[in-house]
Amino acid sequence: MFRTVRVTRRPGPVIIDHTVSDEYSELLEPLGEDEAVLSIPSTTSSVDYVCQQYVVFSATFQVPAFYFSIHNSSGEPLPLSEILQTSLLRPSTIYEGNATAFSLSTPTSTFPLISQGEHPTFGMPCWYFHPCETASAVWEIVSEVREDDWTDAQVFARWVEVWFMVLGSVVDLHD
Repeated sequence: MFRTVRVTRRPGPVIIDHTVSDEYSELLEPLGEDEAVLSIPSTTSSVDYVCQQYVVFSATFQVPAFYFSIHNSSGEPLPLSEILQTSLLRPSTIYEGNATAFSLSTPTSTFPLISQGEHPTFGMPCWYFHPCETASAVWEIVSEVREDDWTDAQVFARWVEVWFMVLGSVVDLHD
């Protein structure tokens, strides 16, 4: 699956964990013991970017994976620091994450939430949501709502619906 949508720059600074890479350390303003504000100079909140989104089957993890890239009006890909300023990701995802130039991790996860890598079909650089915990998260929810008389097709359809719900809790899929 593939689609192209427009995302906008979110106004205001992004609150992230204090473990931001040294590359952004001069932009940090202390807020408290565990948080800081990343003050990336803002242009305007109405800046539009082109976001290409892909749902690709992960052969390794045997689950769907969400890949994306965001480009400015000149066609240049945005770095993660600027992606975090867009409307693509839900704010709660960003505020709870530890950002570096190459990934966004949550404090409780052993794998990054978002990483940079090669698109498995097109071979181009993309950002993607790491699929390692996808199956267990989705099956946990599906098992709670599953009826005994569901056919395999119904289970599969519900699994895909739940996957999109889980993805939608991190990514704004409304465009």
